[in-house]
Amino acid sequence: MIDFNQIYKMAIDLINYTVSSRGFIEPNTTVCIILAKSGRVFNGVSHNEVHAEVEAVRNMQSFNENAVESLILVDANTRVALLPCINCIRYIISLNPVNTGAMVNMPDRPVPFQEVMAQNQAQAYASVHQSVNLVSATRSSMVMTGKSKSALLSGKVNGLLAATKEEEQTDEDIDLMNELADSVNNKKKGLFGGIFGKKEK
Repeated sequence: MIDFNQIYKMAIDLINYTVSSRGFIEPNTTVCIILAKSGRVFNGVSHNEVHAEVEAVRNMQSFNENAVESLILVDANTRVALLPCINCIRYIISLNPVNTGAMVNMPDRPVPFQEVMAQNQAQAYASVHQSVNLVSATRSSMVMTGKSKSALLSGKVNGLLAATKEEEQTDEDIDLMNELADSVNNKKKGLFGGIFGKKEK
């Protein structure tokens, strides 16, 4: 099997050729080199939202080949080797069942397609559970906030009542408290007495 340095050099050569022919490299441009099971090499450059992996596969299919041994994907600006997106891997596997055993060439080691897919599923699973935990935490926070507000209000009212009992009440204070009590009772009558109570004659 071709080693990383060999296939990486092919990708860099493709980047250099693309730069010289276009005169520039757009942001997020990637290049892909595919080594087919037949031993032939195919390449692709991303363009118009078509991924480099897909372009390389199309070039391979134009020669009636669809069995992939390995591939490398490189960012044209940073020259860093990348893992292909999960949709591209699924597309390549859909072309030929043997492609489930294909490898992605990375600097440290070849990474099997199946491992990339498993990592993607694990990340998706973790992301979903993180969202669920965030919603639960938010709901708990809302409940606790509601309780805290209620407790705070209750504490303030009790504090005021206690302060009122401790202080000497003047006749004006007593009259004011009685007026407030009457006002509250009248409001209750207005709300409930008019609906459920008997009307006073």
